[in-house]
Amino acid sequence: MVVNSRKPSTRDRHKTFDGRKSIRSRRTPPKSAITRQRSASLRVPRPAGKPSPRIPPSTRLAITDLDIPPENRRLVICDGENICYNDITDEYLSERLRAAVEWFQEQGFQVLMLCPDYLPDKLIGYDHRFIEIEYVSGIPDRDTNHSRNEAFEAILLRRAHQNQAAVVSERSFANTYHQARDVVLERVIGFTFFKSSIFIPVDPYGRAGPWLRVILRK
Repeated sequence: MVVNSRKPSTRDRHKTFDGRKSIRSRRTPPKSAITRQRSASLRVPRPAGKPSPRIPPSTRLAITDLDIPPENRRLVICDGENICYNDITDEYLSERLRAAVEWFQEQGFQVLMLCPDYLPDKLIGYDHRFIEIEYVSGIPDRDTNHSRNEAFEAILLRRAHQNQAAVVSERSFANTYHQARDVVLERVIGFTFFKSSIFIPVDPYGRAGPWLRVILRK
């Protein structure tokens, strides 16, 4: 009878024998452990004394938190020429004027739509006939007025300053901001359109600026 006296090799030590089948006894660590190790290795230590970043308020909460008492609600002045202009099609759309007015009215705010008196001749559609519009005369009609119109911008800012109102516009007011710095820096509300629907941001000035509910409150 021949007896195999060979000592088990290092490779054999990691195996158990069940008949002729070789079964690996070493198991792969669970994925959760690997994930934790990767997270730990990629984590950047925060310097001592540095506060954790501020988490901005929930957008959903902010957009529904416009329950401002009626006596504290600002007048909203809409820049009609800027609002109705579609920079993709180069058209002035009447439906956008109505959408802007109705959005703020549904939130319970008084709205004043200001437009140059030449604007109705450029409008496509008839929705503007269903809202109140105050037309301003004496404004020169130029092709770039929808974005830069110093004469009309001055009127917008003056009315907003006199009435402590907010202004809905995408203008930069680059040449007229000095006439009402408080309005330009704290009370201008931007917007965007998707088809005929208007969207008002809850943070018109970004994280650093006042939020919508702050702008609309006296």
